[in-house]
Amino acid sequence: MRRNLRLMTRFLSVLLPVFLLYAQAHAGTIVLEGRINEKIAVTQERVFSTPSGGLSKLVFRFASPSESNGVTLSQTLSNHKIDYSPRPDSVTAEKDAYGNAFTTATWTNLKTDAVVKETFTAALDINLRGMKSAAPFPLPASGMPDDVKTYLKPTGQVQTEDPAINALAATLTRDAATEQAAVMAVLNWVVDNIKYKTPIPDYSATWTLKTGHGNCQNYAHLSIALLRSVGIPARIVGGIALGKQWKVPITGGALLQSIGQGGHAWMEVWYPDLGWVPFDAQQSHLFVGPRHIKQTAGLDSYDINDSWRAAPALPPFKEDISAEFLTDDVKLALVKESQSPVSYIMTGPIEAAAPAQTVKPVEPVKPVIEPPKPVIPAPPAYAAGPVEFGNLDFPALMDFVVTTDSKVGYKTFDKETSEYVTGGTTYTQAFTVETDMLLDTVSLAMHKFGGRLGSLWIDVVEDDNGHPGMQGVRSMPLSLDTVKYYPGYKWFDFRFANSRADQPILKKGRYWVILRRSKDAIVNWYYTPGNQYGVTGDARSTATGIDWSNVMNYDFNFKVKGEYLKSEGGV
Repeated sequence: MRRNLRLMTRFLSVLLPVFLLYAQAHAGTIVLEGRINEKIAVTQERVFSTPSGGLSKLVFRFASPSESNGVTLSQTLSNHKIDYSPRPDSVTAEKDAYGNAFTTATWTNLKTDAVVKETFTAALDINLRGMKSAAPFPLPASGMPDDVKTYLKPTGQVQTEDPAINALAATLTRDAATEQAAVMAVLNWVVDNIKYKTPIPDYSATWTLKTGHGNCQNYAHLSIALLRSVGIPARIVGGIALGKQWKVPITGGALLQSIGQGGHAWMEVWYPDLGWVPFDAQQSHLFVGPRHIKQTAGLDSYDINDSWRAAPALPPFKEDISAEFLTDDVKLALVKESQSPVSYIMTGPIEAAAPAQTVKPVEPVKPVIEPPKPVIPAPPAYAAGPVEFGNLDFPALMDFVVTTDSKVGYKTFDKETSEYVTGGTTYTQAFTVETDMLLDTVSLAMHKFGGRLGSLWIDVVEDDNGHPGMQGVRSMPLSLDTVKYYPGYKWFDFRFANSRADQPILKKGRYWVILRRSKDAIVNWYYTPGNQYGVTGDARSTATGIDWSNVMNYDFNFKVKGEYLKSEGGV
């Protein structure tokens, strides 16, 4: 017999019999004050899989972490060591034109896998207090050091002379009187208009602007191109991102930051009175979080990347990064929240002193074409019949190893962004039903890492004031012993009935998918950084019953399959 969701109330056994109210999360700029101190022992292992016939030559050029000291971030290093197996025929160290430390290792007549294991301890001191800047916009033409002017140049991936880049940058910054206002206008636009996607074929600024998506390199390249085109020096930074969650206070709860573990690119912007200041176009302004370890900086990602050459052919390459947090001291207080941008962005407090324009400023590039206008889709038609929707785009069965072309290999910054969802924390993802439907299947993009006993299932519950409510339906269990191991992520299908007649009805409204488990499941659920599907606050977690006050900075990948009952809604 068919179930109507609104007529069935299920108090799930795992929920506490209490009722908590929270305001629905709103996005914007989170202004934070405080200090973060980290001490992290990192192991970075790079492995080349030598083919059975061996390699006559392998040349590997790789970056090491660097020390830095800026207005919001100090990074110091200790216990740095590089081990090789087998020992290379030669090892040379260099400082490139941008001050980056690179090492080049060369092997000849290589018969076994080549392994480069680098270990170090990084100490991070992040200080979000007392920033002041009187930098005007446009920036003065004189007084800018020559080494800083280097970071106004166009490159093949940062096309500052492209007409569309020029037009958009000039439009975004036309009302800015300070450099800080101009930078915020550019980066707020980027975070709200570019969606994260991996893998992709092109990391350039123009491709990113044209398509509206990309990975961390794309975010950085487009942001840097827009800033350089209006005379603001900016450079790309390459390094390591660590996957351990950390918590940021927001009104009514906390924003949990996750970024995935692996290579990562972000950026730095030059202020005449602050120097080089770090930004991550995906999540933070004026600082980067305690899961970023800087290695390199340059004009674009070709300057910051590891690369290799080999004969007779390039071997497969894989990088594994592990980290032990010796100190993880995050002490942040919420100063205020604003309503812009649409996505959440963290920042430290900065006081804008009155800019003194004592020299003639550089005029920003005039727009030569109209900037791209958002495409407003027509309202969807909800015709009766089969329907499938959700956050559908993820790299199915991708093994997250670095791919190469035929001549030179470059490390990409694609990484596995997923959450371990079968531990002590419970995770949920929201979706909206636009008209009444029969629910057939909800699928989650997941990867089985272990566990043979027990099962997984999901609850689909109604929304209650922006959080999962108490009324819902439960899927049939998915036995772990029926799920095969795959190299990457695939859809795990959760069905709700064996026949159409027994499928539950979802009335028009907002719902939450809650993942449940029994026994020894070890499963990751893939997520896409940013808000790909709905609004900020669509992904949440709890460790204590129905307290869903933890907001995630991403959307889980899922799809809902069913049948619309009729175009105007109703049964």
